[in-house]
Parts: sequence; C-alpha cells; structure tokens
Amino acid sequence: MKEAIIETFGITKVFGRTVAVDELNLKVTGGIYGFLGPNGAGKTTTIKMLIGSLFPTKGYIELFGEDIRGKDGIYIHKRIGYVPEHPTYFMGMTGEGMLEYIGSIFHMPKQELKKRISELLHLVDLTEAKNRPIIKYSAGMKQRIGIAQALMNDPDLLILDEITSNLDPLGRNQMITLLKTLRQEGKTMFISTHILPEVQKMNADSIGIIDHGHLIMAGTIEELNKALGTRLIKISPNHELFRSALAPLVTKMTEEVDVLVVETDNKEGIWETIAKVSLQNNIPVIQFRASGLEIEQIFIKAIESEENPEGLKSA
Repeated sequence: MKEAIIETFGITKVFGRTVAVDELNLKVTGGIYGFLGPNGAGKTTTIKMLIGSLFPTKGYIELFGEDIRGKDGIYIHKRIGYVPEHPTYFMGMTGEGMLEYIGSIFHMPKQELKKRISELLHLVDLTEAKNRPIIKYSAGMKQRIGIAQALMNDPDLLILDEITSNLDPLGRNQMITLLKTLRQEGKTMFISTHILPEVQKMNADSIGIIDHGHLIMAGTIEELNKALGTRLIKISPNHELFRSALAPLVTKMTEEVDVLVVETDNKEGIWETIAKVSLQNNIPVIQFRASGLEIEQIFIKAIESEENPEGLKSA
C-alpha cells in the first residue's frame, strides 16, 4: 500500500457559528487528486489548513506521514509548493526577476539558481517572456509563473487552488498539459476546482467531493462508479422502440444524433430489453457500449445523493 502524502484526521474548522469544514478525512497517495466542490463548499479553507495558514479547530493533519504540528513541521512544509486562486505578485518585476527573488528566499547558490530558473521558465513555456513585467502577462502566464515559483525548491507536493478557473480555453489546455508533465516527473498534485471537465482532462488519479464542509465521496473514478452503481450505456441506432422499451429501466436518457445514451444500475436488464426489441422488430444493434460515468456526472449524482442519502450506496 502506498504511503499517504496527505492524510487528515477529522479536521474541522469553525468560524464563529459557521462550520466551514466538518470532520474531514482525506487520504492522498500520489498523482493528481481532484478536490471538487461548489463555491463555498470548504475547499479553500481545507487548503489553508493543509499549508498551515489556518489551524483546525479540531482534528489533525499528516503530510508525508508526519504530523504537521510536530517539531518537523517547518521541514515538512519545505516539501510543498502552493499556488492560491488569486496569486499576488510584484507586478513591476519581470518573470525572471521574481524567480530570482523566490530563489533568494531559499538561499540557493547563484549558479544553481540560474540553472533552476532556466529550467522552470522552459517548463512553463515562459522563456521568451522572462524579461517582460508580470503586469503585462496574460492570466494564463500569471498562473504558469505561479507554478514556476511554487516549484523553485523542487517540492514533492503541489497544492493548487482553482488553478484553471480564470483562464481562457487555450490557457486551460496549456495548464493541463503542464500538470500532466509534472505528474510524469513524480509530483503529487492536490488540485481544488469547481470546473469538473478540467479534472476529467487531467486524468485525475483520484477525486474527493466536498459540499457544505462534508466529504461526500472519495476514491478513484472506478471506485466511485462502483459506489454509485450506475453505468453509462450508449446504444445505436437511436430507435423509437428502444427508447420506449428502456424508459422504465433507466434513470436518465439523452440522445446524441443516432446514439441513445442512458444511465442505469441495471446493465443486464438493458441488454435483455434491447436484444428482445431487436429480434422482435428486426432492428440491428450497431453499438451497445457500457462505461462508467464521467467526473461531472459522478459529481452531480454525489451532490444529489447528499440531499437524498438513500440514493448513495457508499462514501
């Protein structure tokens, strides 16, 4: 079993009478972890507790197997890189100048720092813009220079808060490509977001879904599909007789040109019905393909199940 990079034990954060995070138990073992939830769900509060800028009202956090409250807490946090949703920069500085400043904080030798800055600018595709003032950077460039500064000390864990939320489609694609590259290099990334298709594109290894401070579900996509018990089935042709026969067996039915898409927890019943209608009416089945739900569909079902607990099989 992999060692946990992040593990929280019943962490709770209360502000006055508001419970922002409630008995949260997270476990992240590597790769890309998508921390999903609507705005106001408790994602940023959780992140602030992970990086040590907020202390839990109760519960505790372990990073790399060590309690961050212990004597090694400062050393542990040196293994972390962090990019907030709205980074604050010295806007008059150039990209290269800001990285030089960050490197000086870590007391890096001059030659080592020069090499590291060159590597990071290349990694985030800002070499040509290194002498440009950050104030003239696009939103995507500002996020990428944020990633570069977070990587300055070569951390093992990156914590990224809504890293794609303010980017245009091109900027998002560039960021997703960068994050996949970092995963290949062995970095663990904890990424909070409410933009669900982006997590799908990142091929997140695991996700956790939070709402009103509660962790509703957590696991790999496969595990969450199993917990929800729902499959996505695509059937072609999109025939009227198929639609009417399947209506009582499915939870949702949509159409994609000549493909009928259904959500169900009764795959066998769907196939038996399709086969029967096909034989009785001489309708050839061109496609019958079952797959798990995508992240956005899992998220919606998890939130709905939180409102209707009987609908959730496990969490």
